[in-house]
Amino acid sequence: MDNRFQRFSAIEHGLILLCFAVCLAGALLLPVDQCPDEQARLLLTEWIVKTGTLPTGNEPEVMIPGWGYSYALYPYLSSMIGAVFVKVAMLFTSSDCVLLVAARMGSILSVTVCCCFCLRLGHKLFEKRFSAILFASVVCFLPQVMFLGMYQNNDALSLCAVSIMLYFFAEGYDSKWPVKSCVGLAVGFSLGLLSYYPVYGWILVGAMFCILSVLTDPEIPDKGRFIAKRAALAVGICLLLAGWFFLRNAFLHNGDFLGFVSEQRSRASMREQGHVLYDYVCYRSKGMSISQFLRFKDYEWIRMSAKSFIGVFGYMVYYLPSAQYVVFCSLFLFGLLTSFATLLRGRSHRRERFLMLVMTASVGINFALHFWQSYARDYQPQGRYIITVIFPLAYMLAYGIDKTFGTVVNPRPGKSAALHPAAALTVVWLALFAWACLGTMTKMLP
Repeated sequence: MDNRFQRFSAIEHGLILLCFAVCLAGALLLPVDQCPDEQARLLLTEWIVKTGTLPTGNEPEVMIPGWGYSYALYPYLSSMIGAVFVKVAMLFTSSDCVLLVAARMGSILSVTVCCCFCLRLGHKLFEKRFSAILFASVVCFLPQVMFLGMYQNNDALSLCAVSIMLYFFAEGYDSKWPVKSCVGLAVGFSLGLLSYYPVYGWILVGAMFCILSVLTDPEIPDKGRFIAKRAALAVGICLLLAGWFFLRNAFLHNGDFLGFVSEQRSRASMREQGHVLYDYVCYRSKGMSISQFLRFKDYEWIRMSAKSFIGVFGYMVYYLPSAQYVVFCSLFLFGLLTSFATLLRGRSHRRERFLMLVMTASVGINFALHFWQSYARDYQPQGRYIITVIFPLAYMLAYGIDKTFGTVVNPRPGKSAALHPAAALTVVWLALFAWACLGTMTKMLP
C-alpha cells in the first residue's frame, strides 16, 4: 500500500501539539514523589550535570536509597537526555521548577515523537486518514502512556523506540529495504537497546522479520549478499549508537555488560554495611508454583497488571473508576473481534498479516519477560513494563474500523456527510482520556 498522505493535516498537527501540551503540563505540575522511580533516575541526571561525566554505578551519590544499587548499572539514556536539557536550561535560569521540567523533557519528547511516528505509520497502513489519527490517539492518549510522558523514566523512551521500529518495518517492507529504511530501523533498535530490557523482544522479532521478509520476496535478487550488507549496516549503527554503553559496562564491571551481576554484588556489599532497607519479593524462592502465583490473592498479578496498563497513577495509588476500566477493555475487545473477523474474511494484505504476527510475537516476549521478572525476581505487577502492548491493541482497533468502514457511502444530495466511525471513536477515546485526567490524575497534584 502506498503512502498516500505525505503531509500531516491540520487535525494531525493539532493532535501532536495536544500530546506535547498535556505532557508538558503534567511535567510542570506533578511532584516528584508521585512519579515512580523518578527520584532514582534524577540522581543520574544530577550527577552528569554536576560532574560532566557518566556515572559507573559505584558512586554513593547515585545509589538508590534503601536499595543498595544504582540505575547507572543499566541503560539510562533518559537520564542523559534530561541532563542535556538541564544544562541548557541552567544557562537561563536556576529555577528548580524549570530544571525539573528540563529533566523530564526526554519523556515529553519521547511520547510526542511516538505520536508523530504513529501517524506516519497509520498513513502507510490504513485506507482512511482518520484511521491513522485513531491509531495514534489510542497509543498516545492511553492514560498510562500520557502519565509516562510527564516524568523522567525509560518506559516513554521504549514507546518512542518501538514506534520508530514499526514505521521503518512497514516502510522497509514496502520499499524492498533501501538503505534509508535500514538506517531508520537501526536507530529505533539503538533507542530500544538503551531504554528497557523488556523491549529487546521487539528488537529480536524485528530482526527476524526483516530477514524473513527478504527471503520470501521474489523481487530481491542475491538474497544472501543483500541480507549481509543490510545487516552489517544496521549492526554498525547499533554498535555506534548503543554498543558503547554495553562495552563500557563490560569494562567497568568485569565483563558484566548487562549489569545484573553487578547489581547483586552491589546489594550484597551495601547489605553488609547496613544500607539495604528493602528487598525483592520473590515468590518463586518461597516455593510457589506458577499456577499458584497466577491465582495468588484472587489473580492479583493479572488484575493489577491489566489495570495499571490502562492507568494507575502515583506509586500505584490512584486507580480509575471501575467503569472506565470496563469501557477501555470493551474497546480493546471490540478491536480484537473486528480485526480477526477481517482477517478471517481474507480481506487483509500479506504485509498486514506479517505486521500483525510481528507485533503479536514481540508483545508475547515482552509479556513473558514481565511475568518472569515478577515471579522469579521481584513482584512488580505494573503495566508500564508491558506498555508496548498498546501498539498491537491500537493497531487492531484502527485496522478493524478501517477495513469495515474504509469506504463510506456518499450522503444524499443536500445532506451533510456523516462523521466517519474512526473519527467518532477518536473523539470518544480523547473524551475518555479527559475523564481519566480530570477525574483521577489530578489527585496527584499537591
